[in-house]
Amino acid sequence: MKKTLIALAAVAATSAAFAQSSVTLSGTVDVGLEDRGGRVSPLEMTSSRLGTSNWTISGTEDLGGGLKAIFKVSTSFDASNGTTAGNVLGNNDMFVGLQGGFGTLKLGRSFNPTFFYALTANSTKGVTGYSTRNNTLFTNAVYVDNQVLYQTPTFGGFSGQISYAPSEAAGVNAHRAFGVSYANGPVAVNFAYSKNVGQVEPGMTSLRLFAASYNFGVAKLLFSYNDRANVASNGDNDWALGVTAPVGPGELWASVDASEAGAGTTRVIHGGYKYFLSKRTTAYVNLGRKKNAQVGFNGSPADKAITGWGVGLAHNF
Repeated sequence: MKKTLIALAAVAATSAAFAQSSVTLSGTVDVGLEDRGGRVSPLEMTSSRLGTSNWTISGTEDLGGGLKAIFKVSTSFDASNGTTAGNVLGNNDMFVGLQGGFGTLKLGRSFNPTFFYALTANSTKGVTGYSTRNNTLFTNAVYVDNQVLYQTPTFGGFSGQISYAPSEAAGVNAHRAFGVSYANGPVAVNFAYSKNVGQVEPGMTSLRLFAASYNFGVAKLLFSYNDRANVASNGDNDWALGVTAPVGPGELWASVDASEAGAGTTRVIHGGYKYFLSKRTTAYVNLGRKKNAQVGFNGSPADKAITGWGVGLAHNF
């Protein structure tokens, strides 16, 4: 009897411990067909043109006193062929941290503040090669390796981030960045700054980003602008003006982007429609028209506009 009571007590204690922790498996599978336009772009199956195909393990542990331990390991993959970028684990977020009334502290690989605070109609998605935050609006990469990132709580609509990432290379300075945001009702205004981004774009020493959005109810307007330091004045600025609007059982989006490129400007007009089949499943169509200022795109001559399109299906789990 005594052994039985001890065993039951052990089970109860174990259950209580597990009740204070949680681990979640989530992700997205996104795949479709795409023709990027130009002379050398055949029809092909493409992944991640609405969301990013990924599997993610995340979790929290209640440490008491309002303090939690958090972790996340997120790996993106190509749903058309099963490969991962670089064949590595955690090529998206991969961090451990603490969260409480003081804010959130993350150690590892996490979002770059200059990417996080950009406000665009469709982020890095759309027709491959046309998308805003990967192609026409420079945001100094999506993630930063070796990063210590602190996120403040929200005070009256204001919040912020500050980060530091050692380069782990002799003679190369660390990556440093910060961002501040104000969000209240329909209005959002962001500013972000990153230092020593020359590892991404040679010669460039810093990046300043300004972004704002306003939700009118029937539509949301978004604008982002950046300026790069130590880059020629005719090639240091990018901007994107976008709009999203609920239409029928889905959402319409569109964006006009411009990126200075020396003697000329690369311009993109693109958009699409997301049809919500359920809360987790979305069918989509993307369209884009792009004119590269100096270098041809997909085999087309420089300064010649080309058109691309894509359709796909994404499911979140």
